[in-house]
Amino acid sequence: MSDASPVRHPNRYGAWIPGVALIGLGLVFLIQNYLGREIHNWWALFILIPVFFTLERGYASLQAKRPAEALGQVLGALVLIAVIVIFIFDLPLGQLWPIFLIIGGLSLLVSRSWRP
Repeated sequence: MSDASPVRHPNRYGAWIPGVALIGLGLVFLIQNYLGREIHNWWALFILIPVFFTLERGYASLQAKRPAEALGQVLGALVLIAVIVIFIFDLPLGQLWPIFLIIGGLSLLVSRSWRP
């Protein structure tokens, strides 16, 4: 009779994503308290949570030798990061919307070069 019990592997994501989100939020409030600079749209930092998941999936796709899929994931994360930066720094979205066209164009150019 074997005494080997199944080994439990922790969840892939574990608690690191919520942990990083809480650390980021704490840093924002700490900066506000000590530097006197107020960030009005601090809630936009919560958009970082799906960014971490997207980047992790992109890394997994790259490890599985699917570079086009990995590129799509990374570019999706870049779009979310651009949105976060626009909200955090109160940048004018009306003037910066071409950034999203540039990211989309880069996506098309690079994805076409990876197709057989």
